[in-house]
Amino acid sequence: MIRVILISLISIIFLTSCVNDKKDKLRVVTSNWIGYTPLFYAREKGLLDKLNIQLLSVVSLSESLHTYKSKHADIFLGTQYEYEEAFKRDNQVVPIMLLNKSDGGDVVMSNLTLEEIKKEDKQIDVFLELSSVNSLVFDDFITKHNIKNKNFNYVNKDQSFIAQQKEFKNPTIVISYNPYNITLEKNGLKTLETTKDNIEILIVDAMFTTNDILIKYKDELKELKKIIDIAIDDLEKDEKAYYDLIKDYLYDTSFEEFQQSLSNIKWINKNIDQNILDSLKEHNFPTKELL
Repeated sequence: MIRVILISLISIIFLTSCVNDKKDKLRVVTSNWIGYTPLFYAREKGLLDKLNIQLLSVVSLSESLHTYKSKHADIFLGTQYEYEEAFKRDNQVVPIMLLNKSDGGDVVMSNLTLEEIKKEDKQIDVFLELSSVNSLVFDDFITKHNIKNKNFNYVNKDQSFIAQQKEFKNPTIVISYNPYNITLEKNGLKTLETTKDNIEILIVDAMFTTNDILIKYKDELKELKKIIDIAIDDLEKDEKAYYDLIKDYLYDTSFEEFQQSLSNIKWINKNIDQNILDSLKEHNFPTKELL
């Protein structure tokens, strides 16, 4: 009798241990930025299911960060700006994977020329995602051109909303990025400056999570890194086949516009330039945990 009870207790303990060891689905949130499409490619290929990863898609960087902060995601994609915002709340947040750097993908646009902006006395509307790297780009722009004293009216909207505006009647500046800037050009805005013109500002896109998630899902994340590397390799081999698989995730972007957007980023997922790593470290962007 005692033996039966003992065996039963051991069975219960074993089963409880198995339940506790079972990992929850890993939730990754990303916006539809052109540089994050390797994840969409992996999803369409069915590769994420094998790793028990759920991909959440949102319309903006700020919404991606909000989703992560509200604990609806375990991992988020963003720039060093979103990382700094997340780190303020939780100092266990770390970068785990670099994807690309902006090489013209982030843009300052307007219905005025730079000289007209400098002479403008009226209020200037500024459309941007305030809780994103858009703020960094705008601040750098107005500092460099000594126009901080202008009367700016900040309009905090996500990029999909901004791109849907058919016209801008007031004096306007828009901070945008690919592929949304292509639609804005069609609607009459002109590009004043891009990150390709600016050697002072480095914008990288990366994947972020906490140390405990990194430790718990280390094997899955290493496999995810391999999958992302394969996706980028596939892209570089055949852009059209890649585009056909992920085009539904993009904002009304033609293949030609997709190619144009790709020309404005540089992939840094492999063989990362030491100068980039040094620059990131100088700006308190840790690289120790990068996979």
